[in-house]
Amino acid sequence: MAEDIIKELRVCKDPDCKKEYTAEIINCMGVRILKGMGYCPDHARKMYEIAEIKDREKTAGEIVSKRRFWREVKSGIPSKFMYEDLSTFNAYRADCMGLKKAFDRCVEYVENWPFPDKEGNPYRYWLGYPSVLFYSKDSWGIGKSHLACAVAHGILNRWMGQPMACPVKFVSEYDIFSRIQKTYNYNQEESHILPSEADIINDLTAVPLLIIDDIGKRQPKDLRFVQRIYFSIIDGRYKSQRPVVLTANLNAGELKTYLGRGNEDEATYDRIFEMIGGKVIHMEGPSYRRENKV
Repeated sequence: MAEDIIKELRVCKDPDCKKEYTAEIINCMGVRILKGMGYCPDHARKMYEIAEIKDREKTAGEIVSKRRFWREVKSGIPSKFMYEDLSTFNAYRADCMGLKKAFDRCVEYVENWPFPDKEGNPYRYWLGYPSVLFYSKDSWGIGKSHLACAVAHGILNRWMGQPMACPVKFVSEYDIFSRIQKTYNYNQEESHILPSEADIINDLTAVPLLIIDDIGKRQPKDLRFVQRIYFSIIDGRYKSQRPVVLTANLNAGELKTYLGRGNEDEATYDRIFEMIGGKVIHMEGPSYRRENKV
């Protein structure tokens, strides 16, 4: 395809410039295309830089907007912890054990959380990322839920527009089983439009990072039911190498019993133990809610 370049003297069309310059006009199949749209090179360069800045500002605004949507709608972070992140956690209370270790682990976890490249494959970026288990046997209100939500906040804050769905889901044990039990009482119409037990489990299995809070806080009426659901969730995440962050009100031995005792029933705990690399973070101390009269 033949192209002719014609050069002619023109005046910059910007009213504040009016500078004379040599314009280039491309003649392509009878169509004349003016390079720089009638602006001198200096002014055209400034306009390009301004357009770049506006594009970056627009992109930044879109990122902030999507983060807010994920945080407030998709992540499951409770409203109580909507503004509680690592910066608001006091890891230096002298009367508590394990807080600094737990805090440091959360900071490390957030800072190293993998994101897909903008040009790369956005899927399976979380493959094999380690899991974490925090527990406090005799302490309530020590800050496990705060730290768990802070991990979610930290990961969302690090997202910079990579092509992906919301990377994290926070849910309490109570919420999991409350939602699943409701599915057993659906009428015929509801059963066709509302999520089933399988749908709920699939959602909890598919999210890149699942955070389950308050495991073992309440004694369930049907422990076998709890064990069956936990196995479905943990086994699905174990096989797909998706990590979990767990907080529990049980020590390691009690958690093993809670999730299933004996032969194949220990599979859930064994999978968790492997996913966390055999490292459990123990936290104990007085309730910061009582200290702060929350």
